[in-house]
Amino acid sequence: MKKRKFLALFIIFFIISCGSRDKQAQLERLEKQKDELTEKINKLKAEIAKQGSPTHLNERTAHVNIAQVNPELFKHYIEVQGKIESDNNILVPAQSTGIVKKIYVDKGNKISRGQLLAELDGAVIESSIAEIKNSLELATTIYERQQRLWNKNIGTEIEYLQAKNNKENLEKKLQTLNEQYKLTKINSPISGTVDEVFIKEGEAASASFGAIRIVQLTNLKITAALSENYILQVKKGDIVKVYIPVLQKKFNLKIDAVSQVIDPRNRTFSIEMKIPKDEKVFKPNMLAILTINDYTNPEALTIPQKIVQKTSGEQFIFVATKENDNWLAQKRNVELGKYYGDKVEIIGGLNRGEYVVIFGFQNLADGQRIAVEMNNHREGK
Repeated sequence: MKKRKFLALFIIFFIISCGSRDKQAQLERLEKQKDELTEKINKLKAEIAKQGSPTHLNERTAHVNIAQVNPELFKHYIEVQGKIESDNNILVPAQSTGIVKKIYVDKGNKISRGQLLAELDGAVIESSIAEIKNSLELATTIYERQQRLWNKNIGTEIEYLQAKNNKENLEKKLQTLNEQYKLTKINSPISGTVDEVFIKEGEAASASFGAIRIVQLTNLKITAALSENYILQVKKGDIVKVYIPVLQKKFNLKIDAVSQVIDPRNRTFSIEMKIPKDEKVFKPNMLAILTINDYTNPEALTIPQKIVQKTSGEQFIFVATKENDNWLAQKRNVELGKYYGDKVEIIGGLNRGEYVVIFGFQNLADGQRIAVEMNNHREGK
């Protein structure tokens, strides 16, 4: 029965996998056919546009909108996810193993540095301390008497030294027990807020395991990991646009630290931005969306992305050129740079001052006569 079920599952998985591969192959074939058809259509348009006598060249006039291309400031941004962290987010451990005797704080309590958070049962140590104190009191009395006698040259030196040694040994034992007793106390190393309490009264707490989490909300920062491809573009002091989705809050921060070491596990480096201390609404582990400017060209030639047409071997646009009193569409292969928003940077194939067709470009042929309308807004269609 189990073998049949396994076989049925295998067959279903195989069919799904084959279906997925068939669809992918079909998509690739259609994409290839699309590029081939686009190329044929463009060639036919060009041939049709060139037909007829010179006096009737391009009798079919297309109506288009054009815009002049001039240098402008172009900025490219990358968007990454980060999170809010606390510089002081501490998991305070128990320093010894024992039964939790008392917990003095609850989740959400504000606490100060050094405050007692909880304590373990130290009854055995307390009993030993009381015993040593009694023995030390007697040893101190004997030592003081031996010292007075020794100062008067009464008694032997060995009796004096034995009394002194006994007293000092008991003092060291008492000191050790007091230190051990301190380990039964869990004190906060920082001021902050109790975020989590992981121990319960009456249960055992283990040494070095987290007992109570303390978070200091006055020292918050945003951290993010960026691909190593951007390590030369992102630097300390850059301004980052920050958006906190859960709060619907937007603001700018300056990058305070940029790691110069690439994490070999995921090929990323980290950046860090400190949040002003007067901001009280942020909490650790909140999601942050960061928009970072990684490229700027103050003299870029940009056009709407939508007007760039592509075939398998080229990327082209149509520019409007004037010959005598006629405007003609000219197919122009271009080299593209960075993309951002609805704009793309042109780094080859287009010159400043030229006019690009931004509306009605889909059905144009190279050399076709056009009726133009100037447009200051570059909105492709």
